[in-house]
Amino acid sequence: MTAEPLGVVAAEAAPSSFHFLARRPVRVGEYVVVGAPEGDLLGLVDASVVKSSLMEVARNYQSALEARDAAAKNPRDRSNVASVRVLGLLEQLYGGVQFMPSLPPEPGAAVNEASPSVLERIFSRDERGWIRIGHLLRNPEVAVSVNLNKIAARHLGVLATTGSGKSNLLALLAKKVGENNGTVVIFDYQGEYSDLKMKNIVHIQAKVNPKLLEVERLADMLDIMVSASKQRSMLAEVFTQEVKQSSQFWDSLSEALQSVSEDEESTADERRTAERLIDIIDRARRRKGRVLDPDIGDPIDQLKPNHVNVLNMLELTEVQAATVISYYLTEILEDRKTARRLRMARERSTDAKVHFNAPVIVAIEEAHSFLPEGRETDAKYMASKIAREGRKFGVSLIIISQRPSRVDQDVLSQMGSLAVSRITQPRDQSYIVESSELVNEELARYLPSMNVGEALLLGQWVTLPSLVKVEKVEEKLLGADIDAVSEWQEDAKLSSVAVEKTSEMIKRR
Repeated sequence: MTAEPLGVVAAEAAPSSFHFLARRPVRVGEYVVVGAPEGDLLGLVDASVVKSSLMEVARNYQSALEARDAAAKNPRDRSNVASVRVLGLLEQLYGGVQFMPSLPPEPGAAVNEASPSVLERIFSRDERGWIRIGHLLRNPEVAVSVNLNKIAARHLGVLATTGSGKSNLLALLAKKVGENNGTVVIFDYQGEYSDLKMKNIVHIQAKVNPKLLEVERLADMLDIMVSASKQRSMLAEVFTQEVKQSSQFWDSLSEALQSVSEDEESTADERRTAERLIDIIDRARRRKGRVLDPDIGDPIDQLKPNHVNVLNMLELTEVQAATVISYYLTEILEDRKTARRLRMARERSTDAKVHFNAPVIVAIEEAHSFLPEGRETDAKYMASKIAREGRKFGVSLIIISQRPSRVDQDVLSQMGSLAVSRITQPRDQSYIVESSELVNEELARYLPSMNVGEALLLGQWVTLPSLVKVEKVEEKLLGADIDAVSEWQEDAKLSSVAVEKTSEMIKRR
């Protein structure tokens, strides 16, 4: 027995989209199949509306009650209207090719629910390079796969409000890359991944060698204010090649400043500036000794190829973290350029000339802070460079942000793939639509309705746009909301025990 159609195509249809009248309310994210002149089409429901003609004319409470009662007795009053985005001809989609029709379905054509067997042939890919990431939100029995090679070549943007599952998705991708012996570098500004335990993972304290920095970046790392022009100018004067080459870098830098302070020809203002800089350097050595390390050589040597590298930047200010990101991005890109040049020459590095002989994925959390719209930063410059050129050299970006409208539009527009979760700010929704051709206004209007762990996957890393429930990474503990009440109670309990023990010790004395 043939199943009853879900609905019929409405009075007007186009090759790329159509509306249909359904026998039941239709959920956004459902897939439908409809016959057309060139073959069966697969479509994604991107908007759904329930209408009542009687309720529509009600103008006050009493008439609304009467309209409601009348509508309940009239099955023809209510209509379910769904908007469909055509994804392509079904036969070609089975082969992994998205081929759009040139002719629309006929008005009145039957619209059917896409069966799990149809969807599995499209979304559940087992080929090399594809990884399972979750299941279709409206069809839990259908697994969804994404293409790792497309992430490594075309960049990925992960956009969602706090608590929607951004860090879980990144942890899942890192886990899958690690299982495939790939290389990931996560710039962890808020310590979200410090507890992550999985195959091929290393946790590293982000470090830079101050000898290798430009003087302005060294000033940033020392917390010298941008407006402190005298301090920055004097630092530039004493940051000489002789100081850089010294085995006792910090002592040599302080001694150079001490010489200015004790020089009889120095003005009183110069002496004060030199003494202030000495204090700043001493403080930086105490507070940032683990980050500013002149003895580590090239910081890129800390990173392990074929591993997930979590760079801890929790101790850094935003300006300092931006400097660290810029530095590592520069070194990674230059390293991969060298590797590519050697590969083209059919050589393989066996010494320190090349650190990464295979592609590298770099992930930047809090991208709105480090790649800001309307403000130039070194980190943004390097991220933009990688977004434009990284594909040629095997360096790709994953940018993660809860405020897409604050991320540089040029960088965001270079993301070949997107994972978009709950976005509530209208400005952020509009910005995503403007920055990427992957999201239309209908889908953007649905974003506030998404729940934790749900994501709209778009672009080159998926066969087709899909609403997905992302797998939860059990190895990731941090990132969830703090249970403040439990922590307060535990803290009070421990404090009470400590007081009791102290009292007992005093009595014994």
